[in-house]
Amino acid sequence: MLDQPNPIPPTEPSVWDYLADKLKSWLKNQPVDGQKTVVRSSSEARPFPWLVVAAVLLALFAQLSLKPSPNRTPWPGVLLYLGSLFCIIAAVFRNEWTLPEHQSTSVEPFRIHLKLEFLIISIGLAIIAFLLFGQGRFGILNTLIWILSIIFFFFAFIQIRPGCFTQLKAVWRRFLDQGWQVHITRWTVVVLAAIAVILFFNFARLDSVPPEMLSDQAEKLLDVNDILHGYTPVYFSRNTGREALHFYASAAFMRVFNLDVLFLNLKIVAVLANLLTLFFIYLLGKEWADRWVGLAAALFAGMAYWPLLFTRLALRIPYFPLFVAPVMTLLVRGLRRQSLPDLLWAGLFLGLGLHGYTPYRIMPILVVFGIVIYLVHTRDKHLRIRGALGLLLITFTSLLVFIPLLRYWLSNPELFAYRAFSRLTSMEVGFQNSPLLIFLQNFWRASVMFFWDNGVIWAHSIPHRPALEVVSAAFYFLGVLGVVLRYFRKWDWRDLFMLISIPMLMMPSILSLAYPGENPSLNRTAGAIVPVFIMIGMAFVTTIRSIKQQISGRMEQIGLIIVVILFLVGSGVNNFDLVFNQYDTLYRESSWNTSEVGRVAELFIESIGTPQTTYVVGYPHWIDSRLVAINAGYPGLDFAIFPDEIQSTQIDPRAKVFFLNVHDAQSVQLIHEIYPSGVQWEFNSEVPNKNFLIFFVPPTTGATP
Repeated sequence: MLDQPNPIPPTEPSVWDYLADKLKSWLKNQPVDGQKTVVRSSSEARPFPWLVVAAVLLALFAQLSLKPSPNRTPWPGVLLYLGSLFCIIAAVFRNEWTLPEHQSTSVEPFRIHLKLEFLIISIGLAIIAFLLFGQGRFGILNTLIWILSIIFFFFAFIQIRPGCFTQLKAVWRRFLDQGWQVHITRWTVVVLAAIAVILFFNFARLDSVPPEMLSDQAEKLLDVNDILHGYTPVYFSRNTGREALHFYASAAFMRVFNLDVLFLNLKIVAVLANLLTLFFIYLLGKEWADRWVGLAAALFAGMAYWPLLFTRLALRIPYFPLFVAPVMTLLVRGLRRQSLPDLLWAGLFLGLGLHGYTPYRIMPILVVFGIVIYLVHTRDKHLRIRGALGLLLITFTSLLVFIPLLRYWLSNPELFAYRAFSRLTSMEVGFQNSPLLIFLQNFWRASVMFFWDNGVIWAHSIPHRPALEVVSAAFYFLGVLGVVLRYFRKWDWRDLFMLISIPMLMMPSILSLAYPGENPSLNRTAGAIVPVFIMIGMAFVTTIRSIKQQISGRMEQIGLIIVVILFLVGSGVNNFDLVFNQYDTLYRESSWNTSEVGRVAELFIESIGTPQTTYVVGYPHWIDSRLVAINAGYPGLDFAIFPDEIQSTQIDPRAKVFFLNVHDAQSVQLIHEIYPSGVQWEFNSEVPNKNFLIFFVPPTTGATP
């Protein structure tokens, strides 16, 4: 066992220190090392923070002016936001608006207790697992060896404290004797209220918003169905390739609860992933500031239209922020507390995220940036060494978790990289302009999407509107500005890391150089919701505290509570309208009504027909026949038939039903010629302009279903 000593760390200036000291000396209003903070006496007059109020109001009016309208122009919003900027800068320098302090940082480097025998076993098992994954599938043997390699790696570095199991037994005995003792406090009530609001926004009308599946959901449900029937690939090659975690989680949920392979069940798994993300956002906010910031960030994110839309779409998108949040939390906490277990867990979540969603591949780069920022800002030489070792441990841990995909990547490099490189390079289409110019334009459009335009993809956004509603956008602006100001006053690496994480996590969208029209997109920027809503929560809490500190009367405090409620209700009402009214209407008008066709097909099959005699006649840009089969309760089947194949159905004497597009006159004429005794009628859809034709053919005499 290697037990490295822990000497008293000498102070050694970092490369940032000289510039930081100069900047701090210029910012006279901010105390620096060695200076004392003047504490205001409680008897002193406390002026009302009009600058803070003005900054918030100007930001709200600015965002209101940027709401979509026929003659929208950015200039009123820009001028109002500039006014908010000047007010908040003045408020910061007058100490009216002070962000929550960061938690204190450990000055004692973490110790490494290396159990060499466990490390050797871990590496050996990892090599064996790598070789066994050559078939590109999860099996009992290779999966078990892979998991054991990760467990032994943790055992090689984590020191189990003496008496740990004794303490757990004592806690369990106390629970058996006394049960749970719940203390209801103001914090408890607020947390329960926030949870209730979050659950409402995530589960309300989940079965009907959105109402229809797209071809992407067909691909997902078919993959889930494949898993349930024994096919267990590491990487799904269908639809240009996709990571597997979402499909295995969905399949496990459906298998455990004996559920059908349906869109709703796919949605439930995605919502559970989003709820877990919100929990990690709370932890990150608590680590970065305090529990109130974490709770506010989770609450705003839990109501927000942006994550709600891609969650309800039930694709792999929620797995991007799901793993961004714990990695950022554990990385910041591990470096702050000098906690080796936190860094190892950060590596575990980093590797797991790579099995989730393709844009997450930017996350390892962000982790490297974060530790480099930490090293540059750290004075202590021993802490720098531990930071570098932390990066090495995170890298190796994530590599162990990545082994199945690494093996697949080396065997199928083109398919594994196709999704990312088809947007980054000219492998499909040539660049429309200079790549550097496209990058800069994409960067700008992505940076302002929170206030102006979140893109054109109707499936998971409302085209050409801001990514944030009015209240969230205003506080996001104030939050970013406040953190920038604090960074240049405090020079804390955590502030710079949080600021840089936002554009870094939007890079999968920004780097769409071959298809700049796809940028910004709310799916490829989904990881950015983590730092974005931390900024929102921090600005919201800071604003409320700034006002609360300057008031003392009971009526004033009641007024402040009303203001807080109005902010939250305003945000909730805006998001509710965006999700359950505007998006729902847009989605119904833009998607095809395969659920209605599926219900009719199900009735036919359960009464007189069979799945084999149910047909969806192909027509350009019409419904996906696989979705009709899924909605009818037959995932894995495809009811598609081409017009030139209709003639061959005459050999089957059983009852038949054909679904046709109302504009497909040629197929209608053909089917009438083939089956003159058939009956046709038009189904009136609940959605305008989505009617379809049903053509029923009775069975031949003596035929059985």
